[in-house]
Amino acid sequence: MNVEFYKKNLISLNFQRNTFLALAILLGISQVITSIFLFWKSERTIIVPAVIEKEFWIEGNTVSATYLEQMGYFLGQLALEKSAQSAPAQRKILLKHVEISYVDALNQRLIDEEKMLAKQGASYIFYPYDIQADPYQLKVLMSGERVLLMGGKAISTVKESYILSFSNVGSRLLLKEIAAKDIKNEKI
Repeated sequence: MNVEFYKKNLISLNFQRNTFLALAILLGISQVITSIFLFWKSERTIIVPAVIEKEFWIEGNTVSATYLEQMGYFLGQLALEKSAQSAPAQRKILLKHVEISYVDALNQRLIDEEKMLAKQGASYIFYPYDIQADPYQLKVLMSGERVLLMGGKAISTVKESYILSFSNVGSRLLLKEIAAKDIKNEKI
């Protein structure tokens, strides 16, 4: 009787062992296949800002047009809308988002602008009415009205366009250049 009991248990244990062995082999194969697919998968970083206006993404060396547009708007406002009091803080924030090769030139330009604003007691306000982003060239065209204020009164309003050029460094957009653009040709 004990021999038959042991035989039944042995058969049951062999069946369990073979079933779990087959399952372990199947899981190992699926793990290897998943790892192989992982090598061909490009990484997409989802960025969630403090205030979400639009969704945007970064995938390898490619960025979404909305990310480019929002970074262009953010940096454009820092560069184009300022007063003598706010300019130093804005310069400090702006230079954190600038490519290293452009930092010195932009810093000098911003310091000269700060001195001029302080000397004249003036400030600028930029009202963008059109923002076009080109994610393939990493450029943003901002068109709008720039208002010059002196003593709290609007002195002049000028329609201006600026091209903001970016570089993608480690999934981070850095400003490469800000250039005024001829208002007649409104495409990037």
